[in-house]
Order: sequence, then C-alpha cells, then structure tokens
Amino acid sequence: MSEEAELIVQSASEISKQLDSTSEEQGIFPTKNLELLAQQGFMGILVPKPYGLGLPAKVFVDIVKTIAKASPSTAWIYVTHVASTIALNTFANSQLKDKYMKDLVEGKLLIGAAGTESVGGAINAVLNTMAELKGDKYVINGTKTFITGAGKLDLYLLISKVQGAQKPGVFLLEKSQIKEGQKFVSLGMKGISWGELIIENAEVPKEYMIVDDAVKFLGVLGRVGMLGASAIAYGLAEGAYEEALNHVKNRKLGQNTLSSFEGVQIYLAEMSAKVEAMKQMVYNAADQYSSQNPLPAILKARIFNTETALEVIDKALRITGGHGFSNALKIEKYYRDVRATMLHFQTLEISKKVLGGLLIA
Repeated sequence: MSEEAELIVQSASEISKQLDSTSEEQGIFPTKNLELLAQQGFMGILVPKPYGLGLPAKVFVDIVKTIAKASPSTAWIYVTHVASTIALNTFANSQLKDKYMKDLVEGKLLIGAAGTESVGGAINAVLNTMAELKGDKYVINGTKTFITGAGKLDLYLLISKVQGAQKPGVFLLEKSQIKEGQKFVSLGMKGISWGELIIENAEVPKEYMIVDDAVKFLGVLGRVGMLGASAIAYGLAEGAYEEALNHVKNRKLGQNTLSSFEGVQIYLAEMSAKVEAMKQMVYNAADQYSSQNPLPAILKARIFNTETALEVIDKALRITGGHGFSNALKIEKYYRDVRATMLHFQTLEISKKVLGGLLIA
C-alpha cells in the first residue's frame, strides 16, 4: 500500500473505537456512525477520481473489515452506499454526476439500491414495478421489499420494468418520491432499516434513467457489494476468534485456564487457519477487482468467506460456552449478523450458480 493508504487504514482502526456498537441491536439506524465515517473521508475510498480517492480495493476491504468488527450494521450500510455510489458514477450522465456525486462522496447524502420484490425474491429480473413514459417523464409504480436502508437513505437506484422495453432499467429516485412500507425485524444486522419501499405515481425525468439494462448495473453493484460482504464476513470471524482467544486465556476452571485444554487448542488452531484463509481469499479478490475479469475471484471469496465465517463463529461459541451464548461477549451477535452476508446483493446459492456457470463455460 501507499503511505496514504496505510494511514487511512490505521485511522479506520482508531475511528472504529468511537463507533456505537450497541444501539443497532435496538433497531436504531447508525446515522452518527456514518457521519463519523464521512467526516474521515471514508465514503470516497474506492470511488474513482475525480470524485473519490480511487484507492486500491484492498484498502476498502481493510476498512470494511475493521468497521464490521465494531458495528456490523454500520459496515453493511457503508458497503451499500459505496457500491451504489460507484454504480451511479459508472452509468449516470454528467448532469446527475454533477448534482449528486460530490455530496455522496462526502457523505452528505446516502444512497442505496432497490431491486428485490416479493414476486421474484432474489431474482431481480422478475418484477412488477413498472415505469411508463409520459411526455418527458417516467411515471413509476410498484413495491420493493427487503431493502437495506428503507426510508433512511436520501437516494435509491430503483430497478423497474419499462413499458415497451424488453429489459428492466434503473432509475434514480429521491427519498421524497418513495413511501416507507413495512419494516422487518431481522435475526441480525438489526440497524440496517430493512423493509419495504412503495412507489406510487413517482414522476422521474427521462435523464434520471441511469441505465436501460439492469443486468449491467447489477454487475457493477454486485462486484462491490460482494467484495464488501466478504470483508464483513472476514471481520466478524476475526472478531469472534479474537474474543474467544482472549476469553479462554483468562477464563479459569479450577486452577487451569480454558486455553490449557487440548480440545480448546485444537479449535483455536482451526479457527486461526480459517481466518487467515478468509483474509487471503478476500485480498486476492481485491487484487482482481480492477482486472478485466474480476468476477470469479470475487465470487469465490464471497462463497468461501460467508460459509467459513459461520464455521469459525460457531467454534468460538462452543469454546466460550455460556459466556459466548450470552451477550457478555459479542460472539452471539456476530453469529446472528454474519447470516446477512449470505443473502444481500446476491444470495449465496445464486453466487454458486453463477460461478459454476463460469467454470464450465
């Protein structure tokens, strides 16, 4: 890394100590945490110049991992924002970039994506939301579900069918054009404001269609999102391992510490090896991010890290016993939060299907 990148990663470690890691369990959106990240310039780390810093993806991975250990919900919103900002920068016209990119990179505005509908689930090609061109504006109607940041973000990149077109398009909508629907109480990542968005006769200027092929959009959004999900999984696994290691070194049973038992040492060895493997997988994906064909490496990291993280955290729960199962340690929270990394941006099973298709092509 460059000296600039190293300083940014170091500052992320210091900033993570200031993040509120408790209110998210009460379902509170981490606004203050995100403001703190914005003040430190983290929103523009991966965003290309001239708007962002355009730093290597490995810097982004390290920052996401560090944030995730402190506040998983904050890390998830952060990844969503960065992925959506990069997608907007990739496809939007110069007018929209001039209007929104500076504020997005500075964190004055937050952005997310809205694709999923109950009719199609994770398959964003199955949609009921429809955009009809009337004069110089599109009129959009529909309902989105399981949306990260529902009602809390300033901008949404909305996937919609377009009347008369064969492919869905992607539109940029402001918060005022969308109504907040049902909110969901989730197993983990409780602070991400997960819920429905209702679009009723939203009038969108023609130039606010950022791309007429949602598949291209999802390709850009998904690459950043899945890299971020892999980094979050790595961070949660590393956090659980460190908590478990510290606990067994200090927890005594009679005259012996838990760490003196052979079975505990075996589990620690397995956990340490798997955390290191996760690190190498996501770093390799980050190295491939700017290559001509980054998708295989990103998919492999996403598949390996999200499944392996669950194994590591499960072992951390086993060797910490009742302390790990209670909220005395963060391990039980990590166990719930890490499940989200298997669902968002693309389900784990779809990732496997896509990678399998690439392998036999």
